[in-house]
Amino acid sequence: MPASRPIHRRTRAASLLAAGALAAGLLAACGAPPSSGGSGGRQAVDAKKLASCPLSALKKAKGKVTVDLWFGGLGGSPTGVLKDMAKKYNASQDKVVVTANNQGNAYEEVLRKYEGASSTPKQLPQIIYLEDTSLGEMVDKGQVLPAQSCMDAGGYDPTQISAAARAHYSVDGVLYPGYMNVSTPVIYYNKVAFQKAGLDPNKPPTTIEEIRKDAEILKEKGVANHPLSFKNDPWFIETWLAGISQSAVNNGNGRTKPPTKATFDTPEAVKVLTFFQKMKKDGLAVSFAKTEGSINQYLALLPQGDKPPESAMLIETSTASSTIRDFLGGKLTAADAGDQFTGANIDINQNQLVPGAGAFPGIESPGKIFASGGAFYMLNTSSPAQQAASWDFLKFMLQPENAYIWHTGAGYLPVVKKVLDNPNIVTFWKDDVAGVMIKHAVDQLQDADPDQSGPLIGPYQDYSKALEDAENNVMLDGADPAKQLKAAEDSVTKTLQDYNGG
Repeated sequence: MPASRPIHRRTRAASLLAAGALAAGLLAACGAPPSSGGSGGRQAVDAKKLASCPLSALKKAKGKVTVDLWFGGLGGSPTGVLKDMAKKYNASQDKVVVTANNQGNAYEEVLRKYEGASSTPKQLPQIIYLEDTSLGEMVDKGQVLPAQSCMDAGGYDPTQISAAARAHYSVDGVLYPGYMNVSTPVIYYNKVAFQKAGLDPNKPPTTIEEIRKDAEILKEKGVANHPLSFKNDPWFIETWLAGISQSAVNNGNGRTKPPTKATFDTPEAVKVLTFFQKMKKDGLAVSFAKTEGSINQYLALLPQGDKPPESAMLIETSTASSTIRDFLGGKLTAADAGDQFTGANIDINQNQLVPGAGAFPGIESPGKIFASGGAFYMLNTSSPAQQAASWDFLKFMLQPENAYIWHTGAGYLPVVKKVLDNPNIVTFWKDDVAGVMIKHAVDQLQDADPDQSGPLIGPYQDYSKALEDAENNVMLDGADPAKQLKAAEDSVTKTLQDYNGG
């Protein structure tokens, strides 16, 4: 649906224990060259000539068919949901046994393990769960059995999946993963801090300009040292640019054909980085590098005893909603997390953290996002029976009642349209702390433009590293935003031309 330099020392053991519990669920991608396809780069895909899906092999198989599923980067609540989903599927039939094997706390760990094993197919699992940014590399390697093949063979209508999710995870009109854990960025904020500062605790900022205005008040009132906690993640830059119809790379953000040039060095991107750099210089934001398993951006919101917390606002993934709920352990009601918070029903001096959430604050308006998160890919490197069994499991996950569990239990957004028809979902959004917070992300996804998907880049890891370095240099070292974006764009363009040809 993915920080490093340490913030101020934590002196209270209770805070450390609380942070550890919270972090367990908040840990949620240089791309290897393709293993097929000639000299490298993405090869054209003909949706009418896809590899066949061997559905009949499962019926002919003798004995149990085993499916090994690799995953990582899910954290607390989602990990439990996935393991329970495998158990539920195994109990629902007697032909297939799915085992969900955790490969690490970060998506990158799973990707590295896959890259290391891809040349030896016998070492690979049957299903692998990876971050959405790995789509280009997975397609280029030629080891994915497109879910579209199995959907066509089995009569599953892919339009049952939300248009934004299908668009983001498709290449040349072909849907590759069999199930998608979709998340989007949102803003989390501390309602207690807002109330103490005289701000409306039920109205988070809706644009980056409003973030600054609220931050100025929060700092002036002394309720947060650096009101915004910010992770230097290319995801946010990509989302802000997509929200004003700008792409990170050419050729339709890499979706009409493989990209050969980076395009993120725009006046608007320079303004965004300059904006947040000035917020940091003015003491309104604390910035962290994006590193595997990082939680410092979350730690900044935790109470500091008698001292004000480091921050009161955080831009992060919508998936964190379920973990925040579980971490709070039922101490707050949905009304506290929703738009009915008044502060009168809790002791704000004793309970210094009441989380709220809002739509992703955009450059011009809120909620301008594309479907992100992670996806489950079937690999074509195993036996026909195992490939068919893999689709059988993912088809099980696509059942509306199971997709509903992914939403309510794991904090991922509904990708199967019929989930929205479940009569219990409105109750979840109204009466559950996680439901109240995630509803903003649900609305964002429903309104998302399928033609404004995120970038599709084979060597995404190289691209991401160049853009991350630019952000870190700007936010952590005070470097010039225009020069850093220009250098990063030149570096990525060279990478793309080497990979895809100029």
